[in-house]
Amino acid sequence: MQEKVLRWSREASFMAVSIKPKQLKENMDSEEGVVIVDLRSALAYEKWHIEGKHADSRNMQFLKMKELGSAVTESIPLDKKIVTVCEQGHLAERAAKILEGFGYNAAYLSGGMQAWSEFYETVPVYISESVKLYQVIRHAKGCLSYLIASGDEAVIVDPSRHINLYQELTNTLNVSIRHVVDTHLHADHISGGKALADVTGADYWIAEEEMIHARKEYTPLPDKKKLLLGQGNLELISVKTPGHTSASTCLLVDDQYFLTGDTLFVNGLGRPDLKGRAKEMSEILFQTVNEILNSLNDDVLILPGHFAHPSEINEQGFIGESFAKIKEQTELLNVQDKEQFVSTILERLGDTPPNFERITQINQGKREVDQSEQSQLEIGPNLCAVGNL
Repeated sequence: MQEKVLRWSREASFMAVSIKPKQLKENMDSEEGVVIVDLRSALAYEKWHIEGKHADSRNMQFLKMKELGSAVTESIPLDKKIVTVCEQGHLAERAAKILEGFGYNAAYLSGGMQAWSEFYETVPVYISESVKLYQVIRHAKGCLSYLIASGDEAVIVDPSRHINLYQELTNTLNVSIRHVVDTHLHADHISGGKALADVTGADYWIAEEEMIHARKEYTPLPDKKKLLLGQGNLELISVKTPGHTSASTCLLVDDQYFLTGDTLFVNGLGRPDLKGRAKEMSEILFQTVNEILNSLNDDVLILPGHFAHPSEINEQGFIGESFAKIKEQTELLNVQDKEQFVSTILERLGDTPPNFERITQINQGKREVDQSEQSQLEIGPNLCAVGNL
């Protein structure tokens, strides 16, 4: 009984320190690292949890922590920086108070996993006097979007729904958005493409086949369409690469950068099964791999639309790799037999993205939801790839 009173008094006596997702990312990147104590259920943790370069993630429910009392030091190292995490931050705050009471250097993630889900980081890929290329990383979802600028004009590729961050970035760079492009109809997150185009006066491009029966205005993006920026100084060419979806489209930028959407990742190919025609779409993907992807120059830099793990972030801080390197480590790019390719794809398909049918309806303008429901629909990891097993 005395131990129980002590635990409750420790929880009540300390003011917990909160940190924002940006601070957590900085801690995970530091050599010192951080221990993340995730208080959610084991099932929720297994499906999706925070990962980072120097993050030691552990799952311990709040009631278990209280039950352990001072014995918690046997499960959580006392000499490390600790960050507690829950769904929205409330339980994590209480847990951080308990840990502080036992001498830990502890803080809690303000806003919890929901806040982490909506955290973005902007990283330069290439900067010169005439061209600027930035990758916008949404770490929790593994979503990647891009800003490409030349002169006073910019194109945004695969923007997420938090469009203010793209507006802030273009204001900082003193450029205006001329084009907004979605490489395909997204199934794991809500696109900000049409909303961003509406507020900036830009054209919103997406392949027509992706928007059949859509209730949203768009400009059809055909194969081999040239988009020019900066008085023609920078050229983007659309390249239709069906397989992940019926009309997935990549963008070749200045013959040096290939923005692949969900067609090709640094560690695998985009899954072809989300429309329920897995075998048929796998055969189409095989054709795309052999006729289009494998014709790329080895030194072209592949910049994908998603990533699966922090280990894919390179030394420059972005996700991207030469095609030669990706082909070397991606078995499916080297399979010459169609039947073997298709059977391998079908064997490796995992869980489908949660809520993908509702999200695609939203992205076609067939369904409207408020901000709260949008946040709930998007919670979870990237499940768009067929990886290397």
